[in-house]
Amino acid sequence: MATPHTPPSQKSQLPPPDTAPIPRDTSQSDYRTGDLKLGREAVLADLGRYLQVPFVSLANCIGSMPSPQRLQDMRDDLIQREILTDNDLKWKAFIPPANSKRSEEETFEPLKEIISGILNQVPNCGVSYLSIPNETPLSERRNTSRPDGYLVRANDRAAPRMHWFDIGVPFEFKKGQDAKAVHDNEHKIIWSLHNIMREDPCRRFAFGITIEDTQLRLWLSNRGFLAVTEPINCFELRFLIMLYNIDGVISLFYALGFASASTSLKGLGWDPTVERIYVGGKMQYKFTVGDEGFTTTRELATYGADSMVGRGTRVYEATDAKGKKVAIKDSWREIDRQSEGEILEKILASCEKKLGAEDFADAKRHFVGVRLWKDVTIDDASDETVNPVVGDEYDGTWKWKHIDIGPILSERLHLSATGDVPDSGKLSAFLPAQLGIVRRKETRIPQRVHARIVFHDVGVNVKDLVLISLADTLSCLSGGLKGLYYLHKAGWIHRDFSVGNVNWVGGIGKLGDFEYAKEINSNISHDVQTGTMHFMAIEVEHLKYIFPRTPPPPGDTDVVSLPPFRMNFLHDIESLRQYQLAFPGAIRQQTRQNFFTLTIQLHNTCRSILSDRCFRVCKDIAQFAYTLKESYEKAEKKYPSLMLDDSLREDMHTKAAEYLDNAQKIAGDIKLCRLFNLLKQKRPLEEGETSPTLANAGKRIRQG
Repeated sequence: MATPHTPPSQKSQLPPPDTAPIPRDTSQSDYRTGDLKLGREAVLADLGRYLQVPFVSLANCIGSMPSPQRLQDMRDDLIQREILTDNDLKWKAFIPPANSKRSEEETFEPLKEIISGILNQVPNCGVSYLSIPNETPLSERRNTSRPDGYLVRANDRAAPRMHWFDIGVPFEFKKGQDAKAVHDNEHKIIWSLHNIMREDPCRRFAFGITIEDTQLRLWLSNRGFLAVTEPINCFELRFLIMLYNIDGVISLFYALGFASASTSLKGLGWDPTVERIYVGGKMQYKFTVGDEGFTTTRELATYGADSMVGRGTRVYEATDAKGKKVAIKDSWREIDRQSEGEILEKILASCEKKLGAEDFADAKRHFVGVRLWKDVTIDDASDETVNPVVGDEYDGTWKWKHIDIGPILSERLHLSATGDVPDSGKLSAFLPAQLGIVRRKETRIPQRVHARIVFHDVGVNVKDLVLISLADTLSCLSGGLKGLYYLHKAGWIHRDFSVGNVNWVGGIGKLGDFEYAKEINSNISHDVQTGTMHFMAIEVEHLKYIFPRTPPPPGDTDVVSLPPFRMNFLHDIESLRQYQLAFPGAIRQQTRQNFFTLTIQLHNTCRSILSDRCFRVCKDIAQFAYTLKESYEKAEKKYPSLMLDDSLREDMHTKAAEYLDNAQKIAGDIKLCRLFNLLKQKRPLEEGETSPTLANAGKRIRQG
């Protein structure tokens, strides 16, 4: 029976050209200390830039704007209620901040009357406005930051304490509009949007608003990009632009209110295909995939959602309607890229065609089994990130702007964010990052499509295996290598082999995460970096062949045209070696290549830093590196021709399997455990600084 899945899209099924993976600061230790300053800096460093677009372009993405007649009726109502003046159309209660001697809170308090007056005219409006909240919202991360105001779900307005789950649109205010004010507001609104997106599996995107003096900007965060509008002067009194900006403010909040009119609030980014529920005293989620519902039982890996832009991957253990256990993966892939389920189907078809019946059966045992895959649909349409500007190519109406991550001293004190990250969401202390998130060229606005895949197999990947024997870990890697062998034999390469993509399922190591897999002879570009950076092959890191014995002389134009760099099965096998984990910080450094090419030094270094018992387990790592180096030299001996034949593949896989088998036998009863303290370590307190008191008592569970 064919695997149920979404019908092929009418878009091109060819993957787009890949681009280089980038390191994620949100997967580093500074971000995971819980320190607010360090967390913000990591988020800003990850983003690097935002998309600036015309105000009307992004405002139109919210949804329905009022008709001219409706807009006139709303102005008349605001005048009648003395919120807007009749003669010169000014907000009656609002004194321009630059002319006000009041505090920031007092200056922007009148916004409550203005925004509420507009929202009250929206039929079935699902949000209300809260200004200058006295308490920080509740958070699963115990985040102690708070916005200056926010639109909150109307049915939660009377709750004694808001949760970040309830916030629809966060606000940040500044009386001034100098560089410092703009800079500080940007940092804070980005953190608020980041917190919404990482906290809540029910959120697909989120809007935000900043006001500096009279300058209002609208923000949008989704998994494709962070966007902000050019500012509009929402309180300008000059006649020629006064009407437009007053109408712009009315139209903006009307659109936000109208977008919240459905019970699911999907127009403000909530996902109607995910329901937050309360099961046995614990918060869980019910995901809809096609016509089926799956209720989570625990997190398996959710740290992918910590990056604002990217796949935003969350993986859960779940049960179906009959109680059968499955694993469900929720993520956002590039809109033109094939889904993981579709790629795996093609891999299995190649295996069935090229492997014998016995090998094919064994291959399926060593691949994570897929039960169901579908793209998320909302209102019968694919759930995709928006393009806020008409036309895909650059036309001058939008531009990328660099984010200045320099520190700003806040006018309002913020406590350090503290608290625990759920164990399933933590990276192992020794593994800095799962990378491979891509960025597009400047000429295209990134777009992604929301997808889910349900797996028969529920397991734990190698990097999260704790409190088990080292022998079992090596056995798991051996199973993953076996899956990799069948993949290569069937004519494919994985391109992202790492401990994050090998799963321990019922005592068997299984290969997973096929999102970057390609046929070896595919005409699609291979000459790029993909995968997990700390497991990336040296040649892939440098995007060139580095083992030819007689490389062509540089600058010789008469030399035959060189072939483009292409990943091959040797690069996948090289990723099996985990020496990078013992030498953090060596990425893109010559020392990393030396550990691969200078095998004697590698052997001596392992002996010097490892205990005698652990050294015996990995004593052959230098020999394995030497063998792999020999294989590269054999393959590139007649460069620019490459000799990647079946015999080389079989020989290298045999030796890799022997290396793991021998290590497993020597490992004996050595146990592994996680170093929790490294994850909880905070920066040293400065003189006179005290740690904030944690207070999460009374945390309530939100429904819906």
